Amino acid sequence: MRAILLISSLIPGLGPILLGRIYRGLLLLVLGGGGWAFLAAGSTVWAGPDRWQAQWSGSVVALIATLISVRWTLRLTSDERRSAIRKRVERALDDAQRCYLRGRMARARIALDSGLTQDERDIDLLFLDWQVARKLGDSSRARRSRRLLRRYDLDEKWLWELQREEATRGG
Repeated sequence: MRAILLISSLIPGLGPILLGRIYRGLLLLVLGGGGWAFLAAGSTVWAGPDRWQAQWSGSVVALIATLISVRWTLRLTSDERRSAIRKRVERALDDAQRCYLRGRMARARIALDSGLTQDERDIDLLFLDWQVARKLGDSSRARRSRRLLRRYDLDEKWLWELQREEATRGG
């Protein structure tokens, strides 16, 4: 997967966009695409003595945007970053579970929010978020967490529990 992301980041901004960094990726895509377009225009359409300047400036902007895109993709997919995120998610889950068991639902929600900002696809966080949202009476958040849980729980770790709860309580 990392190789595919690195190859796709040769198109300036596409790697960061695929990794969820939408605004940064779009900025790189606009800058890099503009640079490549300027280079193409300078090579095919542009006429006159300043043609080389258009080609040179377009290629410099495009290459810089491409290098930044590749560097960001490398940094975002590094093993160190992924393990650091995993540790933060596990810490947030532990804190949320402790707070949930002690009846501190507001504090559990804060811990869940911090974990879900790190990894919005973590099924354990989503399951606990669904439970906490139901306890707090936040039905829209509970529906969202349940929908995401169904989407990302590919191993069906929580499916039985989810179906049981829905059958007894009606969702």
